Amino acid sequence: MNSATLDQPFLFSPNRVSPSPISGGADTASVAAAPDSLVDQTRREIAEIVREVALAVRSDRSRGQFLSMLVDRILRAMSAEGVVVWQVEAADPWSLSAAQRIGQITDRSIASPSQPTHDQMLCEVIAGGQPVVVPPTPGASDTDRPANPTRVAAAVVPIHSDPLSPHASYVLEVFLEPDCGLTTQRGYLRFVAQMADLAGEFLRNDQLRRMQHKQQIAKQIDTLIASLHLAKNRLQIEAVAVDAVADLFGFDRVGLCHVRGGNGKVVAVSHASTIDRHAAAAKQIEAIVENEYQPNCCCWLEPDESSDVMLQPRVVVSSEEPDTVSLVGLSLADSPTDCQDLGDELQRIVDHAAIAIRHARAIEAIPGGRWIVSLSSQACRPRASRWVGFLAMVAVMTLLFVVAFFPVPMMVSSPATLRPADVQRLFASRAAVVDTIHVAHGDSVRQGQPLMTMRDPALREQITSLLGRRAVLAQKQSAFTAELVDTASHRIDRSEQLQGERSLLAEEMYTLDEQLALLEQVEASLVLRAGRDGIVDAWQLERRLLGKPVERGERLLEVIARETDWLVDARVPLSKMNSIRSASQAGSLRAAVLMDNTDANSVPASLEAVGPTLQHSTDGADSKAVVLRLDHEGISRLTTRLSAAEMPSKGPVSGAPVRVLFRCDTAPLVSVLFHDAIESLRNHASLYLSINSSSSADVP
Repeated sequence: MNSATLDQPFLFSPNRVSPSPISGGADTASVAAAPDSLVDQTRREIAEIVREVALAVRSDRSRGQFLSMLVDRILRAMSAEGVVVWQVEAADPWSLSAAQRIGQITDRSIASPSQPTHDQMLCEVIAGGQPVVVPPTPGASDTDRPANPTRVAAAVVPIHSDPLSPHASYVLEVFLEPDCGLTTQRGYLRFVAQMADLAGEFLRNDQLRRMQHKQQIAKQIDTLIASLHLAKNRLQIEAVAVDAVADLFGFDRVGLCHVRGGNGKVVAVSHASTIDRHAAAAKQIEAIVENEYQPNCCCWLEPDESSDVMLQPRVVVSSEEPDTVSLVGLSLADSPTDCQDLGDELQRIVDHAAIAIRHARAIEAIPGGRWIVSLSSQACRPRASRWVGFLAMVAVMTLLFVVAFFPVPMMVSSPATLRPADVQRLFASRAAVVDTIHVAHGDSVRQGQPLMTMRDPALREQITSLLGRRAVLAQKQSAFTAELVDTASHRIDRSEQLQGERSLLAEEMYTLDEQLALLEQVEASLVLRAGRDGIVDAWQLERRLLGKPVERGERLLEVIARETDWLVDARVPLSKMNSIRSASQAGSLRAAVLMDNTDANSVPASLEAVGPTLQHSTDGADSKAVVLRLDHEGISRLTTRLSAAEMPSKGPVSGAPVRVLFRCDTAPLVSVLFHDAIESLRNHASLYLSINSSSSADVP
């Protein structure tokens, strides 16, 4: 670029010396004509502004506060039209965003078609890395030719804050006053370059302060995480987490929610001992979690300037699924938080809080888990408290020992099904279609009463065909008989022929009659009849079978005898069979049957037989088949309290699920509670001893 022309941008060179640090908006001649007092006053004001900015560089202000003060002082010192500080993202191409702006001409006053041209000009200055004054090109919109589309010249200076980066991290753009000469623009550029150097120094100091602050926060968070895992219970973990986050990160309010199925429930609020979940504050935190929830994510939120809510959400941090914990940080609308670079630390706190809460829940789920935690915490107290804790622990252990060996009855519960002892099961004798159903489920029937009629179209067609053929043969037989009567007696040979044919027809008709009799018997078997007086057991019979085809051997319905006993088929786990056998041999075994999912009375049952070992089809666990017997009075008592909805039939349904409770001999409470584990250890020990004994017996 040629710096000698007024319509082209020129580069800043530190070797060039202007008549003054800043011309104050006039050329050299006008400055010389000004009174000495005015020039001195202007220089003092500018020197004071430079001194103020230099002092701010070493202050503890935030980036936003410093940049806001910087653009204000530059605007006042230069009487500029506007000042914009651009933040440069490390990307190709660079992404620019306005960090601070002030004045009449800023990025907002540039028309949308000209915005790409202006951004391209900034990118070229960033690539060059040198301060430059860009002359105005009003309305420029050609992206291939970078330009300043405003009506005034712009001083653009890169701000280098990261010594490891070859490119600037910020860009300072100052829109100069109109109609200023070349010498004035150079003075302005020197001043803007000086401000950019001070801004770069502040940004480097701020980055160092941020790193030191982040290191301190990391140490405090390590201590916090250790305290979370040492907390006694879940409520203490939640309270410690929200209070520490509020103090460390400067949030005005911090809420903690448990998330299940996308719905959040407030469990803790910073510096609050009690929570009113119906209050507006709790509802606000829950609504934020439901709207912004993302598992294992830290989401920073922009404040809603149009909202009249005093506390604005700033961050939502969630742990991994399942049992997700979400933390919400809120601040006042006029006090923005400056901790966006600590999102990883926030995520670490929430993840460890979720782990500590999950462990606390697991301990609290153990019977007496809270007592164990409180007693273990007493061990860290002073000596006098240790004796108290030791005596309390001895008392608790003694009580637990007494309770563990207190004799209680051994109870074994197992699922079972009901089935009648005297029952007629009716099956389809052949493939047919159910034509008529004469009874319904629960109807009382008598012996010989028809229950169901089936039809076989093929069988009916076969019978009809045989009947037609027999009718034809009967007609032929009548014709032979009439011809035999009319035949003269001297025609002996013809008479013998007619007699023979007539005999053959009679034999064929006899065969057809036998076939028809058999087919009629088969057709009669399609009418199913009750073999005894009883009750029909066939739930939703018409819905299942009416008008539908059935296959041979398919089970259709049952007729249960009126005064029959009922059998209970139970499936007892193998680990519990030893207790049942011992109680049965000692004569102390008691068994009771109860209908599943009802409040009906339990009735006693007697042990009938012990069957083979069965394997459950779903979990593959081995069990033993045990058969019990219920008399007619017992089954009546079992179904007495069942409502019509629970037992829609007039009697118990075959195959109805029940539960059997075996009461065996008494045993210590610990043996009853840990029966399966004790039996497993006993079986392994006996197997080990048997193997060792057989091995020692084989050695000569």
